[in-house]
Order: sequence, then C-alpha cells, then structure tokens
Amino acid sequence: MNISLFFKSYIIKACSFFITLSFVASTPSMVNASFFSDLTTTVFGGEAQADEVSVPSDSNLQNMGLLETNSSDPDLKNANEPEDDLRIGWDGSYLESNGALDSGIPLEKSSLSDQINIYTVKEGDTLSEVADLVGVSVNTIRWENNISGQTISIGQKLRILPVTGVKHIVKSGDTVSKIAGKYEAESEDILIFNDIPDSSVLKVGDIIFVPNGIIKPTAPKASSSSGSNYVAPSNTKAPSGYYMKPVSGIVTSPYGSRKGGFHYGIDFGNVRGTPVVAAASGVVVKVISGCVEGKTSCGGRYGNYVVVQHSNGTKTFYAHLSKVSVSVGENVSQGEKVGSLGNTGRSTGPHLHFEIENANGSKMRPTF
Repeated sequence: MNISLFFKSYIIKACSFFITLSFVASTPSMVNASFFSDLTTTVFGGEAQADEVSVPSDSNLQNMGLLETNSSDPDLKNANEPEDDLRIGWDGSYLESNGALDSGIPLEKSSLSDQINIYTVKEGDTLSEVADLVGVSVNTIRWENNISGQTISIGQKLRILPVTGVKHIVKSGDTVSKIAGKYEAESEDILIFNDIPDSSVLKVGDIIFVPNGIIKPTAPKASSSSGSNYVAPSNTKAPSGYYMKPVSGIVTSPYGSRKGGFHYGIDFGNVRGTPVVAAASGVVVKVISGCVEGKTSCGGRYGNYVVVQHSNGTKTFYAHLSKVSVSVGENVSQGEKVGSLGNTGRSTGPHLHFEIENANGSKMRPTF
C-alpha cells in the first residue's frame, strides 16, 4: 500500500512539473534561472542552483545578432546610426543639431525668423569662441551682423543663423539658381534646407537660408598661402585628387543639406582604433585630446579631434578620435597617421567625422 501511494505521489508531482514547464515554454515572457529554481523547490521540495540568465521575450536566432559580444567587431553594430551632429525630426528626417540649443546656451528668438537666434555677448567672449559655441563660421556671424573685424562688445546682440552661410531676402525676379549663383552655393542645398519644392515660385520678402553661401569681397585679397602647391579652392566642391580618403570604412552619413539642417562633413563608420590619416599634406594647427567616451560636450561635441592646415588655404577636421597621434605645429604628409577612429564627443557609435573648410569658413563637399 505504501509503495502504491509513493508512486502515485511521485507521478502527480512529475506531471505537475511538466505541465507547468509546458505552460511557461509557451508563454512569451521573461524567463530566468531563478524561476526554475523556485519551481523545482515548490514541486520537489529541493534547492536548485544556477547562474541567472535573462532571455528577451522576442528572442530568436535572427535577433541574437543584435546583442553585445566580446568580438572586435561590435563597433560596427552602430555604423548605420545617425551621426552625432544629427537628430531625427518628427517626420523621420535627419536634422542638424544646433550645438548652442543642445548645450543649454541661453538664446533669444529673433523677430525676423524663428530659425534665427540672438546671442548676447558676455565678458571674455571672442568672435571665434562664439562661432564655435553656436556652431557656425566666424564669417557667417560677421556677414549677418555687419562686423568688419574681430571686435565684439559686452551686451552686443548677435543674430545667429541656423547654418553656416548667409541669409537672403527674396526680391522680385529671384530664383533659387540665381540666389545660388550670387552666393557661390548649390541650388540643391538651398531647396532641401528650406524645404522648397522644385517648381515653387519664391515669394518676395521671404527669408531664404543659403547653406555654405558666401558674400564675395568687393576687391580680391592676396592669398596668405605661399608656394607653388597653392590650389584655389571651389567654395562648394573639393578639387578632385587633392584629398585622399582619410580612413577605411563605410559612409554612415553623407555631406549635405537635410530639411532644416546641414551635415558639414562625411562620416565613416569602422571599429575603434582604425588608423586615421591626413587627407593631404599640411601643418597641424589644432589638437583636442583627453576626451573619453560618454562625455558628449568634450571637444565642443567633436570629442578628440585634429585640424590640419593645407597649402591651398583649406583646413581638414578629423573628429571623434579615440587617440590623437600628432601635436600642434607638426608637419604631416598625405597618408600619415594623425589618430585613431573612436567614439568620443557627441557620437552615436564609432566613426570618423571628416570636414574640409575653406578660408572663408564655408565647407566643401569631398569628392570621394
């Protein structure tokens, strides 16, 4: 009789366990080893030991590739995320982040346009520092505020455009192509930035922002560059063959206008530590180092970066580096290592942000 009861009790416990286990396996919920420990304790009255392992509710073989691994390639998992300078708008488009607004810098709105901000000069401010702070070129601030030199005064109200370039008020007979020609800009950039349909007729009095536009000087100035290697740069497109690709990898964010924004360079995604080289020979004129991942404001959102001055009057920027390999004043040859690809500053994943800047502060479209 005792034997019969023992078997009945054991069978009931075993059946209860497997029924419960079948129910759990068919339920899309978070399951871990501690649950099985409690279950076996309840059913069998014993203690079960196991390492806790969490399994996502939607786990399957296709999704497992998204989990972090210890291999040398997980950096590439973020390669196609938007660049640090971009945010995703409500309509899914990539927009240029306004460094000033994102950093909490106190700005007022201009009565001219809700895209123009007002910056009040504080004690100790310089024109170049303000330009870096708000994310546009020095000339952009000069042109918009009719400043001829470097002098600004405490309390002065500076109109800050939403992009490096110029503001244009539409006049009778204006077309996008005419405006682009006047400021040596690209029609496509004007159309995209201002969200203007190709067939649209411009309205007199409207404000148009011209990305990378310049106001031509009344008299040409002699170049400060010397040597037979001088190449007069185009305002919008880099001379073919002058620059080489600075790093291996895939393009994760191209140069150019977005609706309401502008990406001033090209982003190349690759793994941390990938060598970054000088796109052209020149002299290192600026180095920011010491930034670590997670400190998004370090280096003015660019993290560790290097700036190289070239004989054609342009500068190249190499941003978000994990390590800097050069110092200010050092001469570098084309193809010489200047640093290592990283993820410092305001960055969504390991990549190099590369820019080419004209002497007038406008950015050029790389040709590779």
